[in-house]
Amino acid sequence: MDTQHSTDTNLKSLMGMLENKDGLIRQKARIALVEMGDSAVIPLSEALTHSKLDQTRWAAAKALGEIVDVRSIPALVNALDDKDTDVAWLAGVALKKFEKAAWKILLQKLIESGVDSVRLRNGTRHVFSGQKEEGFNDLLEELMTALEDTALPESSAIVATEILKQMRSDDADWD
Repeated sequence: MDTQHSTDTNLKSLMGMLENKDGLIRQKARIALVEMGDSAVIPLSEALTHSKLDQTRWAAAKALGEIVDVRSIPALVNALDDKDTDVAWLAGVALKKFEKAAWKILLQKLIESGVDSVRLRNGTRHVFSGQKEEGFNDLLEELMTALEDTALPESSAIVATEILKQMRSDDADWD
């Protein structure tokens, strides 16, 4: 019990340090949170989603990209649309590490918001660039084309829907 209380107190303290104006203090906190691993994922995801401070969201995205826990995928997907381009970029870098594990949530977000968000389309393009998956490569290539600036925004949602359909079909084949 005391160990859990100590961990919770330490976690809360480190999360508070992520809001410090001093970059070295934030860096020290981020490194310590990464070392904590699993127990830091939810608080970091919440900071990424809710903090009003760009530097806190940046540190949270960076830490989550180093921890690579699937529970952080929804927060990282939402952060692709962050008003701070550095935060959005780091979220994309983190999501690339998840490969196919991030696809469903990311593609669903693209279908829901992609027409309205250039940042989300650009972030999605960043995440999918260079990804290969047997049985999906033609669709992935189509998606990359649909995410180009010159493409109609609606076209990315159409391809995303096709990829999700194929994923569901593949999942059904395993049942």
